[in-house]
Amino acid sequence: MTFGGKSLTKADLARRTAIHAGNCMACAQRGIDLAGQGLVQWHHLAGKKRHDLTIGLCLWHHMGRLFDYDFNDHAQMRERYGPSLAEGSKPFHAEFGSNQALLERQNNVLQGELAA
Repeated sequence: MTFGGKSLTKADLARRTAIHAGNCMACAQRGIDLAGQGLVQWHHLAGKKRHDLTIGLCLWHHMGRLFDYDFNDHAQMRERYGPSLAEGSKPFHAEFGSNQALLERQNNVLQGELAA
């Protein structure tokens, strides 16, 4: 299997599977648990060929897509879930931390050192 023109190793596939099954790294900071709901995607922090530099982000935080049907617009989603990376990296990183901080959190979660 390839992704971004690079074949995925067994370790890459295991990381991707764990990230998809886990929680959004931004939602977790707001006490929202989306694990196992099929809403978390694999977000590359440094190009699509660096599969080790990936974190889990939900549809909202990754692409600005509404998924909570209690909310009809972006303003309501933003109020509940915080800023979306798709709407601008500055507000997203101001609330949830740098790419490095998010990656460290994700790696700790994957190693079982931190609850998502």
